[in-house]
Amino acid sequence: MFRPVPLQLRLCMFLNYCAYAVQLNSVGIAVLQVQRSFDVSVVAASTLALYKGGGILAGALLAGAFLKRIGYRRAMLLALAASALALVAVPLFVSFTAVKLVFLVTGVSYGLMKVALYSTIGLLAPDKQAHASLLSFVESFYKIGSLLTFVVFAAFTNNADPHSTSWSYAYSLLALVMAVAFALLWRTPLDESAVREAPGRPLHLPLWEMLQLAAMPVAVTLGFLVFACIVTEHGFINWLPTFNAKVMGLVPSLGIQLAGLYAVCAIAGRVSVGFVLRRVAWFPVLIWCVVGAVAVLAVGLAAAGGTDVAKDVSDWRLVPVAVWLLPLAGLFVGPVWPLIHSAALTSLPVARHNTLASLSVVFSSTSGAIGTPLLGVVFAHFGGIAALAALFVPLAIMVVGGLALRRITRIPS
Repeated sequence: MFRPVPLQLRLCMFLNYCAYAVQLNSVGIAVLQVQRSFDVSVVAASTLALYKGGGILAGALLAGAFLKRIGYRRAMLLALAASALALVAVPLFVSFTAVKLVFLVTGVSYGLMKVALYSTIGLLAPDKQAHASLLSFVESFYKIGSLLTFVVFAAFTNNADPHSTSWSYAYSLLALVMAVAFALLWRTPLDESAVREAPGRPLHLPLWEMLQLAAMPVAVTLGFLVFACIVTEHGFINWLPTFNAKVMGLVPSLGIQLAGLYAVCAIAGRVSVGFVLRRVAWFPVLIWCVVGAVAVLAVGLAAAGGTDVAKDVSDWRLVPVAVWLLPLAGLFVGPVWPLIHSAALTSLPVARHNTLASLSVVFSSTSGAIGTPLLGVVFAHFGGIAALAALFVPLAIMVVGGLALRRITRIPS
């Protein structure tokens, strides 16, 4: 049965995820801006992604080792405070070094906060369907933040002066949002007695437990599902703009705008599934999502293959049908991430949620580093249609992994 979560805590979780999504997804924009403002080379600017990714990985490992010792609420407060201070520092000490540090600090903070937030959801919604519903709603706000990234940073960008650092003030706005989330969480109690760590417990035990859990079937299966989900999502998010421009003949600006429809569809999918999961079990919804994604991808690629492509299309009325069809896959791919995580997490005792959530962040970081370059190789050697067609493979893995996860989660832990 669905148990309502206090509005104040729900709002705090939504603000957390939305603000971190805006910040972390701004790395591509920051790469451009530091080149303009500080005359940094492309290669040097691209290292910002490494600071972000390395920070997230470090934060997840710290969470796995020390989260229950610190406490879920205290860890989220610590993450928000560190992020807010780092974000405020960027416009005050604006430099390439300051930008690198803010991505490192917010990366570590996000890794810590995400594991704490996932673990908190386990405390608030121990019922499987309530857990899946709440996690789907929380994850939908990450997608909303991803969309807001471009709006927020565009508002602070000075097109007339390439050396302007006005874009750095966008980080002040994000710091304000983090501060509001901090204030809300500070005033919101959270009962963590069910997972509180016993005093005097050796420091090495949580890391040993993480290694033990990593070898369990539920973690191995989740690892494969995370890989499939990340490769599929990144395939659409990262390669649709290039596909629209190079295969469908759209001008780059229009291709980017229409590729953004994928994120809109993913938000709609996660919110819709959040309501559905209050009544329906996760596995039928997962299968429905995969079948829907396969159907959209098949129809979209068939339409793309049969299109007489024009060049430099800038009129919306002349956009090929395939460009409108392919982003609809977000309706079905978007909900998969919260579905698989909720199923895996609720198969374990609440006290072990933080360990599995930490492993999930490690899996996702690794998958993103492997999957996107692989699709790039396919795109370069076989073309855009073949690159998107390759996404049928991870979609098939989702079905096989989903079947395995259903079997595993039926076995008492």
